[in-house]
Amino acid sequence: MDSHAIELLELPAIRERLAGMAAFEGGAALARALEPSPDPHEVARLREVTREAGVLWELAVSGPGGAHDVRDDVGDARRGAPMEITAFERVRATCEVAGEMREAVMEHAEAVPLMADVADLIEPGPMARVAERLDGALDGRGGIRDDASPGLARARRDVADLRRQAQDALREVAQAVKAHLQEGFITERAGRPVLAVKASSRSAVPGIVHDSSDSGGTLFVEPLPVVEASNRVREAQAREREELAAVLAALRALVDDHGYALETAVEALAEIDLRLARASLSRAWRGAPVEEGDPLLVDARHPLLDPATAVPISLDLRSTRALVVSGPNTGGKTVSLKTLGLFALLHQCGLEPPAQSVRLPVFDTVLADIGDEQSIAESLSTFSAHVRTLIGVLDEAGSRSLVLLDEVGAGTDPSEGAAIAEAVLGELVDRGALVLATTHSPEVKSWAVETPGAANAAVGLDPDTLAPTYRLAIGDPGGSHAIGIAERLGMPMVVLERAREALGAERAALAGLTEDAERARAEAERDRAAAAEARAVAERERRDAERQREKLRARADEERVRMRAEAEAELEELRRDLAELRREIAAGRKLEDRDRRSVDRQKERDRRLGAASDVARQAADRLTAMAAPAAPERAPEVGEHAVDLALGVRGVVISIEGDEAELQGPSARVRVPLARLAPDRTPAATAAPPPVAEVRPVLEAISPEVDVRGQRAEAARRSVRDHIDMAAQAGLESVRVIHGRGTGALRESVGEELRAHPLVKSYELAPANEGGDGATIARL
Repeated sequence: MDSHAIELLELPAIRERLAGMAAFEGGAALARALEPSPDPHEVARLREVTREAGVLWELAVSGPGGAHDVRDDVGDARRGAPMEITAFERVRATCEVAGEMREAVMEHAEAVPLMADVADLIEPGPMARVAERLDGALDGRGGIRDDASPGLARARRDVADLRRQAQDALREVAQAVKAHLQEGFITERAGRPVLAVKASSRSAVPGIVHDSSDSGGTLFVEPLPVVEASNRVREAQAREREELAAVLAALRALVDDHGYALETAVEALAEIDLRLARASLSRAWRGAPVEEGDPLLVDARHPLLDPATAVPISLDLRSTRALVVSGPNTGGKTVSLKTLGLFALLHQCGLEPPAQSVRLPVFDTVLADIGDEQSIAESLSTFSAHVRTLIGVLDEAGSRSLVLLDEVGAGTDPSEGAAIAEAVLGELVDRGALVLATTHSPEVKSWAVETPGAANAAVGLDPDTLAPTYRLAIGDPGGSHAIGIAERLGMPMVVLERAREALGAERAALAGLTEDAERARAEAERDRAAAAEARAVAERERRDAERQREKLRARADEERVRMRAEAEAELEELRRDLAELRREIAAGRKLEDRDRRSVDRQKERDRRLGAASDVARQAADRLTAMAAPAAPERAPEVGEHAVDLALGVRGVVISIEGDEAELQGPSARVRVPLARLAPDRTPAATAAPPPVAEVRPVLEAISPEVDVRGQRAEAARRSVRDHIDMAAQAGLESVRVIHGRGTGALRESVGEELRAHPLVKSYELAPANEGGDGATIARL
């Protein structure tokens, strides 16, 4: 890839942002060295790698934070160079993170095979051994643990014991010569314990003088009785240093022995870190996976612009080899070029560019001549520098090149510059390169109209305010609007009139036509936006109507549940009344057995019992009907009253054609989908229902026997109970219950029901000629 184009398109700024997403210095270093690949197979692999990293990102698998690039430390160990304890701390942390990272990735190996291939390079055995050994030696505070080796533990115990003995001896001497001491404290000089002795009492405290105060009034003396104890401390400290050096040498050898595994682990961690950073950055700027094909950008946003203010651009180059972008300065021409160029580089680095959707080929090189003093490090404002860059572009460009030229042919005589621009663009198109160029030249715009494979594009401009809209419209050239912009900025009118005269009638007419086309395009864009808003409003209203419909259905379900509950309560109350009436009848029967003069009262009670049974049965029927699912509403027919379920419009159906119906409302006639109509059930739309004749059962047709064979016990009792109620209303004196012989369980259940029934006076097994013990006769 052309390094000059990479700088112009500001890929280094993206690399720095990517490095900031990395979790440790190994991944950050790879991010800063990232280069776009010109190999289509490698780019396809990078796209899949980023997709897999996105899967891990969504599974909350984080990068190798806490790891370190310990390859230099491994090199020191390999050379036998001294290693600081902090180096061993870095190695330990890296081994622990490497083991955890490998485990986290391999857990999802089936979903992310390419990531698993890298994680599998980390050897878990060496990582665990090194981490365990270092963990047992390092104290976590920048030192070595006492138990790092038996020799070190003994040496440190000896140092502590001997130091304590020396301190005890020094305190004894201090107590003995207390009167000759300047201060009562014990201190150290050159690592040895001393007493602060008055200079005048030097002979009273025999020993070695290690120092004196600035005034000379105090001498720091190591008493002779303490010298030997201090010497033993020094000897023990020397042994401690030797043991410590042996431990550090062993740890250095451990790192050396596992150096290859450590270096491989660091490289694998760095690669995993880079891949996860690419996924994180792609999601941070809401990137889209790139499809391979002719260039098509939809709502693309330059990643270095403020996302809150940047205006997305769409660019369709599927049938274009050269696009000439024109329009006023600061209108977004250069940003359009840089967005396409940077998107190509991001794609070929494995990143997902920020857009709604992206389609791009793989370019073998991206070439650019962009002069933007706000973001380009080196100024190419002179014509000679511009030409040198064009020569370099022509030397490199081929059939798989992307060429970006800003103000091609500018900086010299307009006619000659336009001729050079046309020649350069024509040569690049003939080679098959994809070219984007910006211009203010009418000749270059005309070239784009006349050349096959070339097209014009214009950056948007508000025709009324001449303010840029930063949108790109392909198909028509854009005007520079220099005079209009100058007028808006306050240029004197006399100067503007002279400018228009100098422009000439023909050029002025062409500029006017261009401005008219831009104004028409802007109005069309406004109309399109208004239509889109109207569609959005209609869609919101449709969703609101659907939600209202669901609410009505929910209310209907709630009402059905409420009515069912009321019906159940009513039925339960009727059953209680019926039970009370049965008890009353039973009591009355007992009295009537003694007094047959109560025949009229008996008939009245029987009538009441029948009426109560009818009411209870009707309530149960209503409850059953409410429990059944409602039948689907049929479509209304011509002449019927109907209601539009979505809009609530009511009227009469006057015609039906296919799946649409014409509805005549109170003040208008509308055509609506037939599927949205339902019969109108409101009182105003429905006629009074015909009277329903009351149907009463023919009590005289009640059979004097009931067969419950084959029924379960509870069902048999219910059948017996209902049949006896109806037999009593019909005036029967007895009922024969056929239950069969079997095990006798059904006979016992029937007997229990007859014994509890208030209308049964007595019961007994049927005579042999009427069924014997397979039937029971109940006397009412």
